[in-house]
Amino acid sequence: MTQGNIVEKLLLLPLLAGFATQALAQDVRPLSEFAETRAAFTQESDLACAGDTEAFGRLLNAADPAQQGDPAALSALAWLVASENCAYYTGDDEQVSYFYLRAAQEGYPVALAYGGIRMIRGLGLPQNPDAGAGLVMLALEGGFGDAGAMLAGELITGIYMPRNLEAAKNLLQAAEATGAEGALLNNVWAAYAAVSQ
Repeated sequence: MTQGNIVEKLLLLPLLAGFATQALAQDVRPLSEFAETRAAFTQESDLACAGDTEAFGRLLNAADPAQQGDPAALSALAWLVASENCAYYTGDDEQVSYFYLRAAQEGYPVALAYGGIRMIRGLGLPQNPDAGAGLVMLALEGGFGDAGAMLAGELITGIYMPRNLEAAKNLLQAAEATGAEGALLNNVWAAYAAVSQ
């Protein structure tokens, strides 16, 4: 069995259309609650990405997509199967969205952000920019600063949502205050500068 087929054969995915935004996260949990498991499962997903089958097995077991697995593991699994340069890449947008939305149900800010962006863009689930933006804002509220920069990027490009530079600027400032990743902030600020002149 090839590595890419492992995920496809082990996981049966329900239709995502039944997920209601209200059911995704009644309450966002602080990102700090997930610091230990996030670090551990990021490391496992990095190893699995390089082809480590044992790391993949540990990650899949912790994620337990058929049940309510660890949200940080589910989110790491989503990243793994969505990354084209990884050994377990599937190219299955529905699968990736499913993993993020399952993790978002537990109020995991990282999953709320990525699930929200996927909802804004209609990747693997019906496009709903308003509901997606709501999920990304919950992620920012939970302390995931990258979420503010990600949503600002969507508002700057105006591809999937109406362009709103004032809101984008406010989100970038909130992202900075919440500790967003530096390279991401620099890229989005550069995009903001390019269109706001």
